[in-house]
Amino acid sequence: MEEKEQKFSISDSFEKSKEYLETQFELLKLKGISRMSRILGSLIVDASKVLLTLLIVFFVSLALGFYLGELLGSYSLGFLSTGGIFLVILLIIRAVEPKLEAKFMDLTIKRILTKWDEEDDDEEELKEEIREEVKEEQENQSKQEGL
Repeated sequence: MEEKEQKFSISDSFEKSKEYLETQFELLKLKGISRMSRILGSLIVDASKVLLTLLIVFFVSLALGFYLGELLGSYSLGFLSTGGIFLVILLIIRAVEPKLEAKFMDLTIKRILTKWDEEDDDEEELKEEIREEVKEEQENQSKQEGL
């Protein structure tokens, strides 16, 4: 059997370093895409919820306007009363605006960070496979060095 000597080669080391950096860059890019798509999906769902909530408020407002119109004997007064209710709600919101704004900012930040930090289910499995491959490669190199 011929003994194969492994010599240190700068060009091989440079190539391995280059491959490593390219792989790390690709991994970083894929993680960024995964996280941003998760956040974008969450934002789309939230926007849908807001749109549906606005539609619900609109139709409930119409129903309330007609109901109050029947009670007051005039649809104009019913819709004016509904508008007055919304004006009172708006004034209350304006009074607590700084606190409300801070709560929504905290909620938004927590939600985005939660989506950003969530790990994909497959990511842990992939990490374990990579660890096993690296371990096997190290064992093979140590065996070759021992020959």
